Amino acid sequence: MLAVLALILFITASAGAYFYFWSTPEKQIACTMEAKVCPDGSYVGRTGPNCEFSACPGIKPEVKEEGIIQGKVTVGPICPVEQEGVPCPVPPEAYTSREVILYAKDGVTVVKRMYFLPNGTYRFQVPAGTYMLNIPRQGIGGSDQLPKTITISSGETVNINFSIDTGIR
Repeated sequence: MLAVLALILFITASAGAYFYFWSTPEKQIACTMEAKVCPDGSYVGRTGPNCEFSACPGIKPEVKEEGIIQGKVTVGPICPVEQEGVPCPVPPEAYTSREVILYAKDGVTVVKRMYFLPNGTYRFQVPAGTYMLNIPRQGIGGSDQLPKTITISSGETVNINFSIDTGIR
C-alpha cells in the first residue's frame, strides 16, 4: 500500500514538473495591423517584441551619433594634518556621496547626472554636442576646475579629470 502511494505521488510530481517547466508557453505579443507607407510607395507593418515598424526598403535605420564624456575625480585632503607625500586613503563613500552633473550648453538644463563610482570615476554617453560639466555645491569642498564646457563629436571620448578640495586642513 505504501509503495502504491509513493508511486502515485511520484507520477503526480513528475506530471506537475512537466507542465510547469516544459509546457509553459512563451509570452507572445500581438502587434496592431497598421501599415506605414514608405517613400518608394511600398508598405511595411509592425514586427518584433516592441511592435515597431520594419525599416522601409532602401532606407538605413537612424543611427544616433554619440560620444563619451568620462573622467576621474580626486578628493582630498581626507585627514586633518595630512603629511605631504603620505595621503590618507580615500574611502569609497567620499566618492559615492558626491554627484557629477552634465548640463546642456545653457548651463541650466540637466542632461544627465550620476553619483561617482566607488573608485572616483564617472561616464556619460551622450549625443554629439556642447555640454557643461559641474558638481553641486554641498557643504565644504568644491572644485576650482569646474564648471567646464565640453564639445564632443560622434564616436569621440573626452576625459575630464578634476579634484575636489574638501577644505580639511
